[in-house]
Amino acid sequence: MLGRRTLIREIENHLQKPAPDHVSVIGPAHFGKSVLLRHLANAYRAESRGYLTAVHIDLRHDVPASDSDFMSRLAGEVKRALQTIDAQIAEIIDLEDDTIHEVLGLVFEDLDRSRERLLVVFDGFDYALAGGDLTRNLWDQLRTLAQSRSLRLVTGSRLPLRELCRTEESRTSDFWEIFYDTPVRVGALAEDDLAAFVQPLLDTGCELDSAGRKEITNWTGGVPLLLCALLQRLWEDRRGKRLSKMEIDQSAELMLAERHQLLAALWDDCDNELRADLGVLCDRDMGLNDLSDRRRRSVEERGFGTVLGSRLRGSCRLMQRYARAQAPAIADLNRLLGTAAGFEIHVRSLLELRLSQVSHEATDDDLQGYVRNAIRDLTPVPGRALIWVRSVASRALALVWEAELPPDKTLPLTWRDVGLAYPGEDKLPREPGAQCRILRLAAGTGRVSRQVKYVTKTTVLLVDYLRSVGDFGQHRDEFPETEVTIGFASGVVLAAISLVECLTDDLRRRTSSG
Repeated sequence: MLGRRTLIREIENHLQKPAPDHVSVIGPAHFGKSVLLRHLANAYRAESRGYLTAVHIDLRHDVPASDSDFMSRLAGEVKRALQTIDAQIAEIIDLEDDTIHEVLGLVFEDLDRSRERLLVVFDGFDYALAGGDLTRNLWDQLRTLAQSRSLRLVTGSRLPLRELCRTEESRTSDFWEIFYDTPVRVGALAEDDLAAFVQPLLDTGCELDSAGRKEITNWTGGVPLLLCALLQRLWEDRRGKRLSKMEIDQSAELMLAERHQLLAALWDDCDNELRADLGVLCDRDMGLNDLSDRRRRSVEERGFGTVLGSRLRGSCRLMQRYARAQAPAIADLNRLLGTAAGFEIHVRSLLELRLSQVSHEATDDDLQGYVRNAIRDLTPVPGRALIWVRSVASRALALVWEAELPPDKTLPLTWRDVGLAYPGEDKLPREPGAQCRILRLAAGTGRVSRQVKYVTKTTVLLVDYLRSVGDFGQHRDEFPETEVTIGFASGVVLAAISLVECLTDDLRRRTSSG
């Protein structure tokens, strides 16, 4: 790890207090959170610093799928770390124990009696929150463990932890309250971090004056990926020479073409609002009165802009040059869909374009036609589009059963044996809701294994959803208090287009399998 001395001091101030804090580290992708967290864990693993050892758990890979997976992963890493230090305590941890969190509690109680402390560093915490079926029960168990004086946690994520929770139940856990209330933010490198990056160049005899250092900062904005790439280019081309402003400018210009993928990765991690702001900063400063605090921080923390007086000025020339090339597309998008009125005017064209992207010669004509009619009827009365959705769902069901069942629609004996049909129900029922019930079960549940041969779970979910919306559309008069907005109807139609895509792919697999 190079630089980041200020951030390391900030984290250590929390960890070295008489009553240490649990620390949340946040920052955008590609700005070095993982490098920082690995360095932190290695430092506390190798030296005492008031901690027995440290554990680093990377949740970006092999994401825990359940509470037990997460707790077993934690227990396994703690056991491994303690085996070479205190084998007797490590032996207590039985990874097959169903109450592993209670066992870990006993371990931390033992460490507390010995006045020892363990640091656990979780990298990629947002992956666990987004990818697994984790419940409040897990977070409450972790909170209980973290209340011990012998355990301190450091987490790394892109956003504050509570904002990443997928369910309201998880969000209400007290676990998120144990962390120090201000996260440590990883963004662009600080000015005094630059010295560690340029030192290898200076060691080869290169001369770099203050103007040259300033020019490196102007081009890269302190963005770690861009700074490393520019210095690598200077290392390859200018070793042993005096690095003037002209040479740095030339290397940066070459980078624009050679390391395009780095700029694209940074750009892809920006939301549309941030991209629009970067497009403006290509050409002019922005008044702080025209920006919310959140938008200003987003630009500043990434090193893309800096505040001078009452103005926000672009501070990463490489990103400004990249944004200028993307600006026309962003401007067109905002011009067409940037307002509610613009969205209502252009959403039909957007959906028509998306339908044309997923349709081809294998797409069922009737299914495609029903979706096209729904798009046509989005305006001026959005509720009319929902009437066509019922036809979309009915046609999709017909195509599914044509692929999965014999012509007489007799249900396979294996389906009946596992309870997919009611007693005496030998053939497919006529009612669409009953058909969807059988299809949901046949696609696989926790109780029943997958029975269908061709249709995927995604297709089944879309059919079931659109069938229920279609029923609602047919009986709108029964719900006079409900307004069907253009936004709601457009979302439903987009789901119908996704069904066209998924079902067509499923049926093509059936054709290719013979």
